Amino acid sequence: MSSSAFLLLDLEPINTIGINVLEPLLKTQGLNVTTGTNILDVPEGTRLLFIETSSQDAWGKLKEQLVNLRVKCDIVLFNLDENPELANRALLSGIRGVFYTTDNADVLMKGIRLLLEDQLWYRRDIMCNALNRMLQFNKDALHKLTDGDIEPVKLTKREKAIISLMSNGSKNKEIAEALSISPHTVKTHLYSAFRKTKCRNRIELLSWAQQNIPDEIR
Repeated sequence: MSSSAFLLLDLEPINTIGINVLEPLLKTQGLNVTTGTNILDVPEGTRLLFIETSSQDAWGKLKEQLVNLRVKCDIVLFNLDENPELANRALLSGIRGVFYTTDNADVLMKGIRLLLEDQLWYRRDIMCNALNRMLQFNKDALHKLTDGDIEPVKLTKREKAIISLMSNGSKNKEIAEALSISPHTVKTHLYSAFRKTKCRNRIELLSWAQQNIPDEIR
């Protein structure tokens, strides 16, 4: 497993946390740390890439940098201002963690250790927000799947009549006599109802009918 980290520093950093605090902390965890201002300088074998993200158009600049990244590694942002939307975008884009300008050495160390354990490092409110977004997406997708994409089951009048008689305990022969059709025709209609409702037997079909067309089988 690679044991190196690269600090991609801003050309005009808002502070020296990268060099004075973050780099020494990473070294205490046995990481070989190098720094630079060009993402093309990130060497092969880098495990953690820390990108200073303190400019006004932080997300736009970050996207430009990542387009030129040629190394597969875990990405972490640091020196962020209080920007929840940027942190949300980072999490949903697969970035492993975020450190803020207000984070002290203890917070940085705790985050570094978790990142080295292949965990994420985000504030709880950011994690909850991202989770809620994914849950809403899944809810909308499920609603579309169940209510939009699947055609409603349409039984014929004859099929409903057979199910209604069957719900009263009538056998195929009795149903045939009541409807003046042959027992074979009763079976044909039943098989059609099984196929449309995806039921495997009479019990499942009656249960489906009670849930979906209760007024039509009374």
